Amino acid sequence: MAWGSGVAWAAPGLLFWGCALGLQGGMLYPQESRSRERKGLDGLWSCRADFSDNRRRGFEEQWYRRPLRESGPTLDMPVPSSFNDISQDWRLRHFVGWVWYEREVILPERWTEDLHTRVMLRIGSAHSYAIVVRTGWPSQSGGLGSGEAREACELRSVDPGQGPSEPQSSHPRYPKGYFVQNTYFDFFNYAGLQWSVLLYTTPTTYIDDITVTTGVEQEW
Repeated sequence: MAWGSGVAWAAPGLLFWGCALGLQGGMLYPQESRSRERKGLDGLWSCRADFSDNRRRGFEEQWYRRPLRESGPTLDMPVPSSFNDISQDWRLRHFVGWVWYEREVILPERWTEDLHTRVMLRIGSAHSYAIVVRTGWPSQSGGLGSGEAREACELRSVDPGQGPSEPQSSHPRYPKGYFVQNTYFDFFNYAGLQWSVLLYTTPTTYIDDITVTTGVEQEW
């Protein structure tokens, strides 16, 4: 997807997005300046959980190739938030599987036409595994911390996400499509786009990270 068109996203108890070159180095929080602009993407996003038995229908039917509303019913999901507490659908509360998010964005013309401008996507927190989709083709990364992506780049994020989810279809007492979420902590596993999402620009020559090295010249 072009930066000026739509963005599709998903997540299993998790999450889905699109973009494609991993960002190495630092990740300073975006601040506006004479050479940098920001565009917040917080607000209502289109959202749809994949309730299919194998949780793979979205990929099999390529929901990311068209507007999400054309794939079936969607919710207006506030970002940032945890989808577990939104809507009156009880299935979302303890959902295990892919949840798809979509947001259409219109960018200033100068962002896309200035060859000396670099456009970045920053995801404050995508819990717990995220894929960014751009121009209809997904590439993936993971984690539950902050991440950044640019054109032709993989989402960069930190920390492992939740424990594995296991289908329990081999035992006759479990209904078809029943999943169990294995966690290794004692708190509720909230999921979704839980921090702000924004786009920002930098010049193609930019400060990536700052390192301060200290030393002692004389001991007292």
